[in-house]
Amino acid sequence: MKRYTVVDWATLGLVAVVTGVVFTLTWNVYYVGKAIGGPVVARALSYGLWFIGAPLAASLIRKPASAFLGETLGALVETFLPNAGGFTNLIYGICQGIASEAAYAIFRYRRWGVLQGLLAGAFAGPVAVALDAILFQSLATPPVMLAWTVASITSGAVYGAIASAVGKAVRGGGEG
Repeated sequence: MKRYTVVDWATLGLVAVVTGVVFTLTWNVYYVGKAIGGPVVARALSYGLWFIGAPLAASLIRKPASAFLGETLGALVETFLPNAGGFTNLIYGICQGIASEAAYAIFRYRRWGVLQGLLAGAFAGPVAVALDAILFQSLATPPVMLAWTVASITSGAVYGAIASAVGKAVRGGGEG
């Protein structure tokens, strides 16, 4: 396994702070989306924003566990900021981080591009919907649950691709 350098840890710290603030602000996006179009629109607009820690960290660091750490540490920062999720944010971050990490693991940690970022975001979607059901009893009919899941996957894919592209641009390009 590749060792993490001081620069890697500093990058993770920066990603954690930036994404923790973004995650906290995303609660506003969620509530506006819910007011405009209900839970499906809320998930489509906001969920992917909660999944950006993994592809951003992974595209910058490009080492095993960087997606997991990016999502988890961002959620840890979010947990300390005042918002509706409280401690459950960390539970989401850990679980979404594991799911997102799989997008890089299936490529044997040899690819860190936009496709992998898209998948990292998409993989977190069903996890978030499942945690909503478990932690907040956010349940509905099977067709509605499917709509929520599709919205979260789609949102995750879009924002995951964007986060990965941003990481690639910051890093200076190259697919890797």
